[in-house]
Amino acid sequence: MEPTSTTNPVTALRWSVELFGEGNPIQFFLAPDRFASGERTSDALSITLTGEGLFGLGLGPNPPRHPEWTRCILADAGGVDHVGELRASDHWDFYSIDSSQTHVDGDVEVLDDDDLITEILHLHANDSSVWPGRSDIVAWYGLRDAHDNLISLGALVRWESGYHVIASVVTVSEYRGRGFAQELVQGMIARARERGITWLALGVNHANVAAQRVYSKAGFRLRANFTTYTLPDSSANAEH
Repeated sequence: MEPTSTTNPVTALRWSVELFGEGNPIQFFLAPDRFASGERTSDALSITLTGEGLFGLGLGPNPPRHPEWTRCILADAGGVDHVGELRASDHWDFYSIDSSQTHVDGDVEVLDDDDLITEILHLHANDSSVWPGRSDIVAWYGLRDAHDNLISLGALVRWESGYHVIASVVTVSEYRGRGFAQELVQGMIARARERGITWLALGVNHANVAAQRVYSKAGFRLRANFTTYTLPDSSANAEH
């Protein structure tokens, strides 16, 4: 099948659901105001977004590739270390969940102390992608121990697409391995459900097996293994 193109984001979203079902990565990444084009074959789809250069996302076997992408993420890339001039810079996994179909809960609270959140992130997860002060953060949630110490936290974020993700999940180092991260994530799913948010997603480094286990136990489903490709020495990341 020769690729079929569209410049209509609604059409591209419909194609993504036809090919990959609800909760697929394209639904989360496709920002309508920055949508440039979409191309599909019988079993693959790619989209191109504008911004600082052209960003591409491809799903399915051999998705169409735009020659002017300056950054892209491709699912199941099979160890390919470059796409044109772009070089592989990261390997990570995309998970999603339909919160309306879950019954999980957790004793989480809304956090409003940005200084404390920032301190914990600096000490225990300095490579976190989301920090206090961003306008797209819906809420920070956290767990406390019996002595009222904040021991685990994470952010609920609304992307440009209108879909929501869980980001910057961290547990204080000395409390890890006790199930607090899973309890936090389950509580965040429940709070999202109360807000009327259906689909949630998150990304996790491909080598972080412990975090993958947490998200799977909380009900998240693995949807794609991604490789990020960037120009050499580019500091751009694949968040959106």
